[in-house]
Amino acid sequence: MKLLTALTLGILAIFAWSGCGGPRDGESGSLKEAIDWEYQRAYQRGIEAMNWGLPAVSMLCMRDANFSLGGGYNTVYWLSKRATALQEAITPNNQTPYASIFLTTKDEPMVLDIPPASDRVAIFGSATDVWQVPIVDIGPAGEDAGKGGRYLFLPPGYKDEVPGTMFPVSMELYGVFVALRCIPLGDTPFEEAAEYSKQINAYPLSQARNPPSGTYVDMGGKHLPTLPVYDLSFFERLSELLNSEPILEKDKVMGGMLASIGIEKGRPFEPDSKMKAALDKAAKDGYDFLEYMFENTGYSMIPYWPDRQWMILKEPSEEGFLFDEGDVLLLDQRGALFHWATFVPRRLGKATQYVALLKDADGKFLSGKSNYRLRVQAEVPTRDFWSVIAYSKKTKAFIYSDAEIVGLSSYDRDTMTLNEDGSVDIYFGETAPEGLQSNWIPTAGEDFFLLFRFYGPEEAFFDKSFKLNDLEKID
Repeated sequence: MKLLTALTLGILAIFAWSGCGGPRDGESGSLKEAIDWEYQRAYQRGIEAMNWGLPAVSMLCMRDANFSLGGGYNTVYWLSKRATALQEAITPNNQTPYASIFLTTKDEPMVLDIPPASDRVAIFGSATDVWQVPIVDIGPAGEDAGKGGRYLFLPPGYKDEVPGTMFPVSMELYGVFVALRCIPLGDTPFEEAAEYSKQINAYPLSQARNPPSGTYVDMGGKHLPTLPVYDLSFFERLSELLNSEPILEKDKVMGGMLASIGIEKGRPFEPDSKMKAALDKAAKDGYDFLEYMFENTGYSMIPYWPDRQWMILKEPSEEGFLFDEGDVLLLDQRGALFHWATFVPRRLGKATQYVALLKDADGKFLSGKSNYRLRVQAEVPTRDFWSVIAYSKKTKAFIYSDAEIVGLSSYDRDTMTLNEDGSVDIYFGETAPEGLQSNWIPTAGEDFFLLFRFYGPEEAFFDKSFKLNDLEKID
């Protein structure tokens, strides 16, 4: 009985301490004194702010990198020659000419002129807002159906009459981010398709009766640092975002969290030394969290062929790549995708499909210190062409190398060594196999991943009767 009484009293004492006898404000010796709650709040909310703000920060970085080459809003930034590692962008393609245009409707509606597709070149692309929410497709898969035309981007709350000859696009936000590909058709060379960019034009609605001449800046061969930087400057971008765009209803809770770390509309971002330290660490750890989601299936990618390592984009919502379920904003899925991708269409279509590879046939992450081989079948189900590109796992951009090769495609079959059955072995590593330089994509010692693109994918891709081989480690 004495033992039972002692145990009972001991338990009651524990409950008394934890329930009403624990540390209180002002008490000395409180366990809470060991935690710097101001630092913790900034650190934890900093990570959440990164995950939330990544799609927009990525767009602002891309815009400013283009502007650094000259021009500005309404300029058509085009690529006269194949992209190299100098074009530091998130998972671009080096096989097709790109054109980028940045618009703002803050002062008035903006017009984007798109030329019609020809039998030699077709423009495919889309426009998004700063959050990379697809707002309109352009070209044969878009409103103009390949016939060309004028897209009219309208600012939030616009009520005036819209010309009936244009394709009106209503906006919730001011910024418009346009990415277009001038696809070469048949035997059209890259350079000819690239020149098609000069038929694109952008200008204010007030100048529509007498459009000005277009402004064109060539990105070819120029350094283009578009990548987000994961340090304190990330939060400076978020401050710029809040001061340049309306905050949407779905983001108001995050607006309150940002205010707690000094990011508010109408106020400069001036963190003190403790806040800087917390946010700088949050940026670095936030990057690691994004990497965790990149490496694990279910966030932005899922396996495509059950018995292969290749993965495909996971459509997060019934509405495609909108990440908005009405009552739920899919923050993790959105952050995970835009950590390694940009300008994703609302839905995956039949113009382009691509699959990603992070692991070799044995299920191990691809290492820049090892050598690998990919055997691509003679017949790949594409109407146009296929390409495979190696990207730095760290930056998600092209890999710098002395060879200045970032990928290969079916356009390169004439220069590659083929197998007897018409298949082709493509090698990845620090050095090319002897006699197979034309079949080699350098990794320069960097851990990497692959994207294999199908341009004009055919039914064998969709019904999965065609399967890409896994990457084999050869030493």
